[in-house]
Amino acid sequence: MSSFKRFLLVGSPNTGKTTLFNSLTGLHQRTANYAGVTVEKTIGTFLSDGETFEIIDLPGIYSLYSESLDEQLAIQEILEGNYDGIILVANADQLQKNLLLILQVLDLRKPCVLVLNMIDEAQKKKVRIHTDVLSNILNVPIVSTNARTQEGINDLKLALKKKSSSNGIFHDVNIFNKISDFRNKEVSYLEWIDYYLKQLQHSNDNKSNYSSVVEEDLSYKQQLIKYITSKVVSRHTLIQNYSSRIDYYLTHKVWGFVFLILTLLIVFQVVFLVAEYPMQWIEWGLSNFSRWIDQFLPPTEWANLIVNGVIPGITGVVMFVPQIALLFLMIGILEESGYMARISFLLDSVFRQFGLSGKSLIPLVSGTACAVPSILSTRTITNVKEKIITIMVLPFMSCSARLPVYTMLISLIFPENTNFGFLNLKGLMLLGMYLFGLVVALLYAWIFHKLMKQNQRSFFFIELPSYKVPYWKNLFINVWNKVKIFILDAGKIIMAISIVLWYLSAHTFPSIQKELERKYAHHLQDENVQKEYQRELLEQSYVGIIGKKIEPIIAPLGYDWKIGIALVTSFAAREVFVGTMATLYSAESEDDLITLTEKIQHARKSNGEYVFSTATCVSLLVYYALAMQCISTMVVVYRELRSIKWMILQFLIMSGTAYVLSFVVYQLLV
Repeated sequence: MSSFKRFLLVGSPNTGKTTLFNSLTGLHQRTANYAGVTVEKTIGTFLSDGETFEIIDLPGIYSLYSESLDEQLAIQEILEGNYDGIILVANADQLQKNLLLILQVLDLRKPCVLVLNMIDEAQKKKVRIHTDVLSNILNVPIVSTNARTQEGINDLKLALKKKSSSNGIFHDVNIFNKISDFRNKEVSYLEWIDYYLKQLQHSNDNKSNYSSVVEEDLSYKQQLIKYITSKVVSRHTLIQNYSSRIDYYLTHKVWGFVFLILTLLIVFQVVFLVAEYPMQWIEWGLSNFSRWIDQFLPPTEWANLIVNGVIPGITGVVMFVPQIALLFLMIGILEESGYMARISFLLDSVFRQFGLSGKSLIPLVSGTACAVPSILSTRTITNVKEKIITIMVLPFMSCSARLPVYTMLISLIFPENTNFGFLNLKGLMLLGMYLFGLVVALLYAWIFHKLMKQNQRSFFFIELPSYKVPYWKNLFINVWNKVKIFILDAGKIIMAISIVLWYLSAHTFPSIQKELERKYAHHLQDENVQKEYQRELLEQSYVGIIGKKIEPIIAPLGYDWKIGIALVTSFAAREVFVGTMATLYSAESEDDLITLTEKIQHARKSNGEYVFSTATCVSLLVYYALAMQCISTMVVVYRELRSIKWMILQFLIMSGTAYVLSFVVYQLLV
């Protein structure tokens, strides 16, 4: 019978901890939440010589002195969890920055193994670590690894059987006696950290009880860190200066922003240009598949559902996958290469003028994927005012759900490939929509900052990771997982709404149905009469009746009743707008047009004007950039801020701003 051992995986961000976890456990992983909260820990297992090892990957922490919820939960697990040992992960290239956490954990007297990961990066930069000397000083087993290539993984598995508690003392044993609760007592470091965490639960007035001890402990450890690194780390000065020279330009107050703008231009040019052809192929293929199915199936209600409900709904999801995948890929490259951390550092001083900080950048950037997990990630922001402001403005960031809407509307404004010099105008306009959302977010952040009177100070510390080539395998796995979530989550919603819309658009009250059938009974063989019948049936269907009721409210924005229906249905998820348009225009149109885009381009109002004129498209772009069209986001805002007032205020601000600016834009352009 095999034995079972449990290890915690502990380390700072940018140490390759997750890659190491994946290398150890492979696909044998699952996620679990801490009791009562939505902060995740990942659990994996592997077999070694008949023994089962369970690895718990905790959220990354920089120090045991933390005011962040995610980090406090990880620290509590280290202090009180049921486990056999700790795998401490450090970046071999940045050992000095990781030593604070290492010394703190070793001071707890827990069985440990120290992993010097990313050893290949250290070797490239001519950084040499004397592991034998370091092991003697810290008194724990040390293993060097390159988790990307599996180098050292077998050595680590063997070392887990030889883990040991350090007998070193890495703190001043006398400083704790300065606290009245510990006077004349022998206090272990574990007891001290436990006391510190409990003090954090109290008001800020109690900080005087422990803040001086924290400062003294940090000062003592910094002296130790200087001594240790001087003994065990040798660096090649030229390589180090080369990296610093790059940072000088990328974080420069002028050149840093120039490079950032160029990077954003490249990202959105790639998103539009590269994805355009596969999107066209997907739309063309599904449109032709729909025509083939229509000819193959008998003229029944079920056939109508598949052709005008199901397939348009699928098209509304699948055709935008290439763009969404490319956006995730480009963001992943920025993160993996180490540039995203430089952007955070660069924008910290700018964000502070608006009541935010560099800590707000990661949630805001993550908001380009989805607002829901981004709002949850604001738990790392310890300043209450900054956290509230970040959550309130975060939905203005253009998420991946808006991308299908932007793409369709921009393609209607520029039906052909139009260039501005060597730049594609579609890509420029897409970049403009993302910057527009960011500008409005910063504007409202500034307003909240001026209105909220809390003056709690905050500090932004970030480790600038080493520059490195992205690990493509991990990157593509992450992109695939995010795209899969988009297809499955958005697909289920769009499919369900498409089917409901198909029914509501293909049926009406029995009395109206009989009157229409009597009116057109003798002329349905005529193709033109059949088109007129389809148009009138849609207008007098259940969905047409609802749309006509909405139309007077949205007509000043340039929208007809069909767009009104799309606005209502897309409150479930913004991307439903495209699926709704696909279903409504498929229900009305019997034309031999090949694609959904062409159907919408040719759509006209009763007065002969195009439904999707340039003015209407721009108005819609503004509306979807600003409106709160996502019920999931509203729910998570309520859960995170524990206040229905903030949620309602956010909805009113976003929707009101969207309506007013869309009205202004349409009236100026019409």
